[in-house]
Amino acid sequence: MTAEPYGKKNPFPAPVLGVRPLTAPGSAKETIHAEFSLEGSGLEYITGDALGVIPCNDPALADALIAALDLNPDAAVPTPEGDAKPLREALISNYDITTVNKGILTKWNTFANCPYLAEIIEDKEKLNNFCWGRDLLDLAGMNHKPNFGSEEAFVGILKKLMPRLYSIASSPTAHPGQVHLCVGAVRYTAFDRQRGGVCSTFMADRMPQGSTARVFIHSNKNFRLPENSALPIIMVGPGTGIAPFRAFWEERIATGATGPNWLFFGNPHQATDGCYTDELDTLVSEGKLKLSVAWSRDQAEKVYVQHLMEREGAELWAWLEKGACFYVCGDASRMAKDVEQALLDIISRYGHKTADEAAAYLAAMKTDKRYQRDVY
Repeated sequence: MTAEPYGKKNPFPAPVLGVRPLTAPGSAKETIHAEFSLEGSGLEYITGDALGVIPCNDPALADALIAALDLNPDAAVPTPEGDAKPLREALISNYDITTVNKGILTKWNTFANCPYLAEIIEDKEKLNNFCWGRDLLDLAGMNHKPNFGSEEAFVGILKKLMPRLYSIASSPTAHPGQVHLCVGAVRYTAFDRQRGGVCSTFMADRMPQGSTARVFIHSNKNFRLPENSALPIIMVGPGTGIAPFRAFWEERIATGATGPNWLFFGNPHQATDGCYTDELDTLVSEGKLKLSVAWSRDQAEKVYVQHLMEREGAELWAWLEKGACFYVCGDASRMAKDVEQALLDIISRYGHKTADEAAAYLAAMKTDKRYQRDVY
């Protein structure tokens, strides 16, 4: 019988080569760089792809939840993958114990029979307010304690622990057999407890060198370097949006691409929030990269990547007229919209076009795959 190849349905247990901080202590934008080995996996990726990572929950959270519900950590329970494990192991590796939504509340309340929860479930606004920042341990601490009757009944209400996708921050040509990530560690306080993003804190805090993490490759065919390596590229990636662009510049340099590279990067403070600073300094000094950085909080007036684009609009337009490909990675809700508007304004101003003509120019760039976005 042939073994199933590694992929989303059969993630590869990738050895962790190392995790290091990119930002300095005290940064409000704590960012890490993580490296994994893909040796022997058969997994291959193209610059622009994403890596799926299946995290593990914080063991301390699993232990507290088991204790709060008076369950047996060693009792065998089924997993979503079809095998059986001790409850504690399953809660750490297989089940989502942090997401609270209408579905989980409804199932939970069949065992808790709490009038307060029943009221919340039926009121959309109250439901949204209640769910934010809470996990299952918060539910277990409420007055109406559920009686699941068995460990199996408890996991029967839970959802599978889902993978998270991250833009790959390495070139397969520059790092054969490896894959790298650039990840922002999410941490916050809610209801007097320190909490964090499941996957980001798994990688930042609980993924020592020599351990393994379950991974797979997620293809992103709509975010690719130009086939013509002589074309210029313009990359706009504030914060962890820099991730795929590290892969881009590494690939361009490793393959001897002759087209120039321009990166717009931004973060709050230069003193604490730099990412890949040494690499960038070297590339700039060697003439391999043009770099424009917006430190948004280092002066009275906030400065973002779109403001730097506007300041350098004449040169940016000249690059576009030479066939430059324009890429954006990061926050979809605000940054990407502001960057697109700045781009339209530059096309209009320096290309001497009406608003409709600028929109048509940008539409043509999209059609020709010269304008690509990886936003979330």
